Amino acid sequence: MEAPPNMGKAYRTAFREAFRQAAKTTKSHFIPFLLEGVAAVPELNQSDGIHPNARGHEKIAEYLWHFLKPILQNLVQSRACPVHNESGRI
Repeated sequence: MEAPPNMGKAYRTAFREAFRQAAKTTKSHFIPFLLEGVAAVPELNQSDGIHPNARGHEKIAEYLWHFLKPILQNLVQSRACPVHNESGRI
């Protein structure tokens, strides 16, 4: 997530870094901003201007897939995934 701009640059930087550090500490994958390309785009959000609508969720899914696909492919290729396609493809 991102901190609002009115919180100041130092706070926003620290906020962003906290998520990076949490991912590193937990050996998790880091996704920079879940709402990339959706936040503040009126036609992709509900009337409250905060929560994504159906089209916004589609955009989020497309964005996440760029991060998830290589992870899943790696699991399948390494056979670490208990359920995999015989072709090695997802």
